[in-house]
Amino acid sequence: MPKTVDRSQKQLLLEEIEGKLKERGLKITETRRKVIYYLIDYGRHFEIEDLVVWIRERCRDFKNCPSRPTVYRTVKLLEELGYVKPVLKQGHRTVYEFIPAKGEHYHLLCLSCGRLVEFQAPQIRELVKEIARKEGFKYLDHHLEVCGICPECLQREEKERD
Repeated sequence: MPKTVDRSQKQLLLEEIEGKLKERGLKITETRRKVIYYLIDYGRHFEIEDLVVWIRERCRDFKNCPSRPTVYRTVKLLEELGYVKPVLKQGHRTVYEFIPAKGEHYHLLCLSCGRLVEFQAPQIRELVKEIARKEGFKYLDHHLEVCGICPECLQREEKERD
């Protein structure tokens, strides 16, 4: 469910992130800015290596293209700032998402092929808050990932059994 961000939203988001970096005393290098800009454009879940490849495919000037280590460091920095979060960890595979480009949503994970599907269900937040309250918890946040087998894999499994 990729969500596109228009040019003015992108500029505001870039300025917000740059402000957070400055607050931490970090430099806003041109390559770091490019990584953030490309990440805003990416619009879907990603593994960092896939993002590196995607960025390189779009760089007009390879010399000024962000290096692999710069992409990795920038994603990790954005994770620390709360703009990126890991949504799936399986073995050595970590899938991330860029938070500001998405509304509140949850994930369905196919345990067979690794497919990740987003869905929205606003009633879940209220239900989780109510459960926390009943148990005496101060609600802060929640995370939901539903694991199962996607329709395509179920079909494939049925064909293999026949």
